[in-house]
Amino acid sequence: MRLDAPVASDISRLTDIVQLTLLGDAWENAEVGAVVFDKERRYLAANPAYCDLTGYSREEITDLRAGHNLHLDTMSQAEFIDRVTHLDHVGQIEIIRKDGTSLLVSYLVVPTVVSGRPNYIGLVWPQGSSD
Repeated sequence: MRLDAPVASDISRLTDIVQLTLLGDAWENAEVGAVVFDKERRYLAANPAYCDLTGYSREEITDLRAGHNLHLDTMSQAEFIDRVTHLDHVGQIEIIRKDGTSLLVSYLVVPTVVSGRPNYIGLVWPQGSSD
């Protein structure tokens, strides 16, 4: 009877949990704004930097749709989000903060899978601060 296989498997699962915890903690404390949203543009999570950048609390953000605060002249918010999740992953755009002020930001959108479902990670930072 081999006892090392279950132990190795348990250690591997524990390592995965530790790595996921570290990754989550890293995003939670990152200086760049980070959000997770789904195909329907629903926000699933936001880190404190994103909240600070936009002026919205986490609770407010998760009640909104991705793109809700974009200043767009030539397309709808839904069209923009569809474009960045399928074609353009990096760019710059003006956002409207909760207090009505605007801010030019850089963004990066990365597709990912969360709980077996396709989602997106959006990273946002003020123009010029990390370029």
